[in-house]
Amino acid sequence: MIERVVSSCLVTLLCAVAAGCSLGGDPTPTLTSLEPAVSPDGHRLAYETAVNQRLKLFVRDLASGTSEQVTDGTSDDFSPAWSPDGTSIVFASNREKGNVDLYTLDLSRREVRRLTNDPGNDMYPAWAADGRIYFNSDRTKAWQVYSILPDGSGLTVVVAQPAP
Repeated sequence: MIERVVSSCLVTLLCAVAAGCSLGGDPTPTLTSLEPAVSPDGHRLAYETAVNQRLKLFVRDLASGTSEQVTDGTSDDFSPAWSPDGTSIVFASNREKGNVDLYTLDLSRREVRRLTNDPGNDMYPAWAADGRIYFNSDRTKAWQVYSILPDGSGLTVVVAQPAP
């Protein structure tokens, strides 16, 4: 229960910051670049930044210092994680149903593909060396750890807790 409350507070805080709120009452966001993820080769950094009051993903070339926005639209895109080969990013977004699902972004084609589709919230992805994507979900009304293959198949409960 505590984890669910903490997670809900974190998501609320991230959305408030993206919307231009800060804890000090200043209307200017104090947190502008969040959740850094270093690419497997160590040359790039994926992160989220508030753009027009929405969280968007960016990729920064660490050698040149240049950044490029890689997601757009009216949704919030956050929690990036790199594929083991560095060609794709998995991320969480509220882009289709209002809840949070996982999506993959092919960086060379700029193609976004929905990975999960559940009424619960799927977030905090991590892409393992074996190719599986691990993430948290409250789809059973209790936060649990799941894994899925990058094509959306093979959903597995990894760590299960009983529902409250």
